[in-house]
Amino acid sequence: MAEQRARVRAIVAPRSGERGLDIGCGFGLLSCELARDVGPTGRVMGVDSVPAMIVACEERARHDAVTGRTEFRQADAEALPFAPGTFDFVAAMQVYEYMPDVERGLAEAARVLKARGRLAVLDTDWESCVWHSGDRERTARVLQAWEQRFAHPHLPARLPELLRRTGFALRSVTLIPVVNVEASEQTYSPSMIDVIARFVANRGGITEDEAARWAEDVRAQAVRGEYFFSLSRYLFLAERARPNRP
Repeated sequence: MAEQRARVRAIVAPRSGERGLDIGCGFGLLSCELARDVGPTGRVMGVDSVPAMIVACEERARHDAVTGRTEFRQADAEALPFAPGTFDFVAAMQVYEYMPDVERGLAEAARVLKARGRLAVLDTDWESCVWHSGDRERTARVLQAWEQRFAHPHLPARLPELLRRTGFALRSVTLIPVVNVEASEQTYSPSMIDVIARFVANRGGITEDEAARWAEDVRAQAVRGEYFFSLSRYLFLAERARPNRP
């Protein structure tokens, strides 16, 4: 995840004194890193729909000594509480795949950006997921049920057109693969096993017992030294092409 944030920061390329917005700021890790990038004369705003995340972000900002450069608000990404042309850049990591009206969310990002402002979007295509198990058919059904958690589980393929329709010019698309060949605490997928098992239980025809047996099966691969997980995420850089309307 640290490497993923570093890729986002590199593509946004924040400059000293700039103003940035982190949509869906979560625990504030990216916001605080961006705040260091923009320096003491810059400012980064983070918004999240969950009140507890705002508290966590403020604690992180104090820990990272960037409170003077950051501000966090509870807000809806489809109705951002900022004036047109407020920000030099916007980052949205794994936000739009959860949003029912992606086009409205992207239009809001365009509205609050300055002319030629940069937008970095990171989203996952869950169709790309490969998870080794002893029962491939059951794993396929589990992952299909898991997709119900997202409004758009296959969003990346649609993003170029959606960005164009909302006033952006696409500048680059980068693939960020997540590959785990062991189930250690330092890897992404092991922590997701129970999260997915709880979610899919009693969804898509999967019983609680089936979900539990799937989790046991996947963990058994790690015991045998045969663990494998792969997932593709896509990082888009776009530039606001249309002028803001008065």
